[in-house]
Parts: sequence; structure tokens; C-alpha cells
Amino acid sequence: MSTQFKRSMNVEALEVEQEWLILNADQYTVTKLNEVGGLCWSLLKEPRTVDALASELQNHYEITAEEAESDVETFLSELMQLGLVEHAS
Repeated sequence: MSTQFKRSMNVEALEVEQEWLILNADQYTVTKLNEVGGLCWSLLKEPRTVDALASELQNHYEITAEEAESDVETFLSELMQLGLVEHAS
């Protein structure tokens, strides 16, 4: 089974003019996401795999499967380092 990811607890998000601001109460940080990041963030309301997120990006944007998967892996890696997403149990 592929690893699933989800939003971390103690994180609030606001959508402002097609950008997302993610507030991490534990770390006292604010992270700004662009439209693509916002799409991924909105999908992470429910646990998702890299493949599922990449497939959604392909449905919304004209990119290859390889580009979508690479972008999603980078996105999730960065958000995990910031404590904004975690592995779903």
C-alpha cells in the first residue's frame, strides 16, 4: 500500500485571492502556497497518496505524469519539514 499524507493538526488555512496562507500554531510560522499548492492542500483534507495528488494535478494542468509526481513529492517533502503535513495512519 502506498503512503498516504494528510494535513497536520494545529494548522489553520486561509484562502486569499487564489493563494493559501497556512498557519502553524506550534511553530509560529505562516506559509504561502500558490494556486497549485492550494489545490494539493485542499485535496489533503482527506488522506491521499502521491499518485492520487499527481493525478489530480494532471486533470487541472497540462503537465506530464512525471512532472506531476515530481512536483507533488517536492511539495509534500517541504510541507513535512515545516510540520504542515504528516503521514496518515
